[in-house]
Amino acid sequence: MLYIILLISFLAVLLAFQLIYVPARAGLKKANEASERTVSKDLESMFVFIPVEYLPTVKLATMIGLGLTLFVITFNMKPPAPIISAVAGGLLGYFAPEFLVKYMMKRRLEKFGEQLVDGLVLLSNGMRAGFTLQQAIELLVEESPQPISQEFSLVLRQYSLGLDLDEALAKCVTRTGDEDLGLAVTAIAITRQIGGNLAEIFDRIVGMIRERKLLEGKTTALTAQGRMQAMVVACIPYVLGLVVAKVNPEMMKVMWTTIPGFIALGLVVVMDTIGYLWVVKLTKVDY
Repeated sequence: MLYIILLISFLAVLLAFQLIYVPARAGLKKANEASERTVSKDLESMFVFIPVEYLPTVKLATMIGLGLTLFVITFNMKPPAPIISAVAGGLLGYFAPEFLVKYMMKRRLEKFGEQLVDGLVLLSNGMRAGFTLQQAIELLVEESPQPISQEFSLVLRQYSLGLDLDEALAKCVTRTGDEDLGLAVTAIAITRQIGGNLAEIFDRIVGMIRERKLLEGKTTALTAQGRMQAMVVACIPYVLGLVVAKVNPEMMKVMWTTIPGFIALGLVVVMDTIGYLWVVKLTKVDY
């Protein structure tokens, strides 16, 4: 009878392993592969050519490092606060490399948008000096800093390999996602087909972009207080919770030792996130 029970237990464990662990491992592997592809694409868009095969190792290292750091900081607090802090730090550390790449990508595109006005002015001056469009782009690459020089250098390389210049410029718009560049590329394509003065068109586009940048700056300044209030209000519950946990640990202990406490913490996180996103949406102006 004992052997039958042991055999049934072994079969049950084996079945649970097949039903839970194997699909979970396959799903995690697919998620890691998708993450590697996304990060690799973003890095290539930033002209950062480094292997991403070690991305899971880097994510594991940041997960362990941040988790241990928060565990040490909250070590003197009542259990299970250190464990909860370590788990939260581990989750944040696991996704930190991807967040960092996304942030770097966003900053690069913003810098590209800031340099675009000067780049179009260079193109306009080059066209007035008698350059062809290709020569004007070469002047832009030589005289401009990164990242705009990198993007148009890639346009020239694609053109030298046989790709049509309009198509190479369209690919640049796809990579950067810049609406102003898209407008300029559309104007270039139309002018090259039906004729016209590209220098004058560039001047008009530059004037329009400058007006948009001015409007964007005014909008950002007017909504800065609302965005700061959203950030401060969103952080207050967590900061206040940490302060109270340090001053009166017994009072906060019920938040992570009882079921109602866990429910309250979940509601705080959900409602605080919804409130923050709501205020940010209100302060975002489309123009």
